[in-house]
Amino acid sequence: MITAIGAGIGKPKEDGNGKDEGRFDITKLRYGRIIIMTDADVDGSHIRTLLLTFFFRQMTELVRAGKIYIAQPPLYQIKRKKREEYVDDDVQLNKILISLGAEDVRLKNLADDKEVTATQLKDILESLEKLAKLSEAVRRHGGDFETYLAERNSRSGKLPTYLVKVRDGNEEAVHYFHDEKEVRQFHQDNLDLNLFDAELGQELLPLGEAPARVNGSRRRGKLIELHESAAIQKLIAELARKGLKVDHYAASDRPIFELLEGEGEKAVSHPLFSIPEILQKILEIGRRGVQIKRFKGLGEMNAKELFETTMNPEKRKLLKVDLNDDNAVDADKMFTILMGDVVEPRRQFIEDNALNVRNLDV
Repeated sequence: MITAIGAGIGKPKEDGNGKDEGRFDITKLRYGRIIIMTDADVDGSHIRTLLLTFFFRQMTELVRAGKIYIAQPPLYQIKRKKREEYVDDDVQLNKILISLGAEDVRLKNLADDKEVTATQLKDILESLEKLAKLSEAVRRHGGDFETYLAERNSRSGKLPTYLVKVRDGNEEAVHYFHDEKEVRQFHQDNLDLNLFDAELGQELLPLGEAPARVNGSRRRGKLIELHESAAIQKLIAELARKGLKVDHYAASDRPIFELLEGEGEKAVSHPLFSIPEILQKILEIGRRGVQIKRFKGLGEMNAKELFETTMNPEKRKLLKVDLNDDNAVDADKMFTILMGDVVEPRRQFIEDNALNVRNLDV
């Protein structure tokens, strides 16, 4: 690969005394773009990370010059009747399935026995899709979305804006807070967690003297500001105006809504026990009659499919790797943690994020 690229390796070549033979010299670059193509599974992600690490460490100027790109092959191929199309990601796939699933259904709110109009249903599904993405963001932070909603202020309805994950051995607990004052009090009561280091503003919330261990085991805490809270609050208010109250987000003992599929005597009734079930059922209906093929590897495509979706310069999609002064420090930190020689930071990263993994490919 070094030979093919042709620009050498290591620190950039400097003008001067001729002692820089073999160093990286971008003027000798043989290609305008270096495109990384890997499979869409965990192995492909690992290989892509290894290649990016190599370019970042050994050919940094190549990355800074904007010469590194990542191919974006489609994740799915869907077929319905005689129609066939490629889908880039889960977001696009869900939009298609929602559109198909909502074609011949009606939603009834059992609280007042009223049906929502087709336009209202479309708006509700759009809001629920947005809410599903935001709930996933809360989950990635380590929280449970139903618990998060339950922690809203009983009077104002305000949602928590901070989350603290506390890890004690193999156990993890999550605490929610509505403002900085509550976080400050929790910090003072749990000084051993070291929630505030120098980077996060230790001067605002001083650590004081903290015990190193609690009950014989060392605890770790991580403070996360939930920037999604305002958007979630807005969506909840929108859904409430459409008759979908946040109290109905968690599953109930009795049906709250009814989804009617079809017309007249052939109509099929689907009882729904929570708000998320509306979107789930629509997606389920949308999948009927649709063949969905997930491309885990480029090798699963034939030559024609690979050219049409990934290699055709007129149609392909590329993700440009951008390295600049704003993100260089964070990039270096992440590469050091994930790919460095020191094991402890990587082990801690894995422990902190292990419980958040979904769709583990083993």
